[in-house]
Amino acid sequence: MTGRTKRDKQAGVIGTTIFHAVILILLMVLGLSSIPREEEGILVDFGDSPTGMGATEPVFNEPSGEQNTQPSAPPEPVSPPPATTPEASEESVNTQDFEEAPSISEEEKAKQEAEKKRLEEERKRQEEIERQKRIEEERQRQEELERQRRLEEERKRQEEMERKAQEARNNVTNAFSKTNGTGSSQGETGDSGNQGALSGEPGAGNYDGTGRGSRGTGFDLSGRSLNGALPKPEYDIQEEGIVVVEITVDRNGNVVSAEPILRGTTTQNSYLWRVARQAALKARFNSDPDAPAYQKGTITYHFNLN
Repeated sequence: MTGRTKRDKQAGVIGTTIFHAVILILLMVLGLSSIPREEEGILVDFGDSPTGMGATEPVFNEPSGEQNTQPSAPPEPVSPPPATTPEASEESVNTQDFEEAPSISEEEKAKQEAEKKRLEEERKRQEEIERQKRIEEERQRQEELERQRRLEEERKRQEEMERKAQEARNNVTNAFSKTNGTGSSQGETGDSGNQGALSGEPGAGNYDGTGRGSRGTGFDLSGRSLNGALPKPEYDIQEEGIVVVEITVDRNGNVVSAEPILRGTTTQNSYLWRVARQAALKARFNSDPDAPAYQKGTITYHFNLN
């Protein structure tokens, strides 16, 4: 029993030795081969100056105060954005398209077109109203200008009639104040002199009555006399009044124009005006080469009830 125990112990020592030897060999082979080789080169002292002398490295004093030996905290890791699923991306895109270009129904589009058409028609109607207003204003302006023109013509005509009347009054005054010394005479009595009436006008051709136009007919043409009787108008209406016709006579005694005038006329009957003018155009006066080329005068017609 003792011999057997002794052999077991020897076997255990031998096995242990062999095991450790194998381990040591493995460590030597594997461990030494993995040690990194040192880099080749020479060490250089950085120093603090490009100049210096001596073989002893100077000792540097540590700065006063405690040094912060704690390592800085590592930055917090940034979590990557959550991955979006294809369904979420598609939904987002669809929502964006709907907001940018909303669909319009046909009914709404028709309403917009109708409103646009109505506004355009209203604009055209307002333009037409403005155009008609301008046309009316221009018409009124033209009417006012025409009225002013007629008033001015009437004023000038009245001034011309007044001037002629003044000339006639001057001629009457001169006729009663002096004679022209030719020794001619006028009248129906057979004696020399100028027969007439104080209430008449020179050259009237009537020698009795109450004056110009009081009855029948009469004329006023300074220095001229009638050849024959004064033509009388022919009328067949029951109307009375006085029509004064302004005549223009040439040197041969012909009436070249005749127009009824307002001054002295007491009727506005167009028929009496027309027959008076026709009768005045038939009158003939004496020829006078020394008279003006065209001499103006008047013929007065009295229309009485038959």
